Amino acid sequence: MENHNHKVLHFTVISFLFLFLLSCFSDYVSQYWKQVLNIDILSDIRRQPEKQYNLKENKPADAQDAADIDSVDFGQYQIPGVIVNFRTDTSSAVLPRTMYKLNALMRGEKVKLRIAWLGDSLIEGDLITQTVRDLLQDDFCGNRGVGFVPIKSITAGFRTSVTAVTNGAWKDDNFRNGKNKELQFLSGHTFYSRGGHLLLKDNTIKDTTQILEKWLVCGPASKEGAVVVNGERLTISTPNLFNRILLEKSMATKVRVSLQCDGIPLYGVSIEPEYGVIIDNLSFRGISGFELGRIDGSFLEDISSRGQYDLIVLQYGVNLMFRSRDTNYDYYYKGMDPVIKKMKQYMPNAEFMVVSSSDRAFRYGSKWSSAIGIDSLVAIQAKLAFENGIPFFNLYQTMGGSGTIVSWVENPERLAAKDYIHMSPRGAEILGRFFYNAFKNDYTKFVCRENSYQ
Repeated sequence: MENHNHKVLHFTVISFLFLFLLSCFSDYVSQYWKQVLNIDILSDIRRQPEKQYNLKENKPADAQDAADIDSVDFGQYQIPGVIVNFRTDTSSAVLPRTMYKLNALMRGEKVKLRIAWLGDSLIEGDLITQTVRDLLQDDFCGNRGVGFVPIKSITAGFRTSVTAVTNGAWKDDNFRNGKNKELQFLSGHTFYSRGGHLLLKDNTIKDTTQILEKWLVCGPASKEGAVVVNGERLTISTPNLFNRILLEKSMATKVRVSLQCDGIPLYGVSIEPEYGVIIDNLSFRGISGFELGRIDGSFLEDISSRGQYDLIVLQYGVNLMFRSRDTNYDYYYKGMDPVIKKMKQYMPNAEFMVVSSSDRAFRYGSKWSSAIGIDSLVAIQAKLAFENGIPFFNLYQTMGGSGTIVSWVENPERLAAKDYIHMSPRGAEILGRFFYNAFKNDYTKFVCRENSYQ
């Protein structure tokens, strides 16, 4: 009987050498085979060295920058609790147009400041954003309103700022399964229905005498549709790429909507004050921000031309750290840079802000520790902001930096979940207050500069 041991040994050695060579040339192969990324057959038995940084310039030593990053200015990205803009002196407001509108509200002018807060599961359920919204609305004119609410959401069951109940048959085209991605709203979802029902109740209202506007947010259609609002039938026309239709205006915090317009792309309903601060929570679980690049430029331009948003916040990052040993996030820069450039090009009326990833942890050996690549990722996110000339907020350093998420999980108040990624409602409130304080600090700079000119 033939001994097969030598054959097994030869097969093992050849397989090992093949995989080792594939690992060495993965960057080359990945140009043709997208599934081959960062292969390292020894990753489970060795700790990857952290990416070497030039301490003088605070950037990867081997980075090929499109712009010459000044060491002093770029180093500002590590400052906690402050919105930095790199290219302005530290006494100037980094969001001047946003702060101008806040100041107009403070002076009693009846204007709307609209903020789109885009992010992943860290903000879903209106976590973080509801705290920022409540505090800013209370400070500037006092009018409340939850803002944009998608037709359907996986977070409807635990979101506390609004009660949303959807009935009937609905089709959901989104970033993951939609065929018409170029006309997706910033929420990443487009809904279709004939006869679907929606009940919304805004839970943010304190003053029961305040007037609330309820707007249907939708896309284009070649024919008219019908909407029944609190029992009254309305015929609607949606000729533009982006449409906002006033459904009802009253002191009522509830609105019932029946939609008989199966050909009209529906995004959601916005419940907002006649004037004041409006913050739309636009979360989509599991994404990195790349998906926004699929949206058609003309559609973004139409959103911008109708004055939809004054400030767009981009808060992503935790989904990029899905492998515990990763330290190189150059691919994120290459993928996200054109997205930001596109949005800036087609939405010139809006200011932008990049928010870094929060802390997240993995188990290394016998204990949980912050991801070894998080400093590299935050530096890449800061580079994206720097080179696109937009402000940056370091959420990672603001919440405490390395080890924070572990201490938050172990905190008796349970500030974070045991997945070592997501915050509890209490933890999210703390992060929201960090943002609020940064906004107020920027507003103070704006007011001081304005007063100095008078």
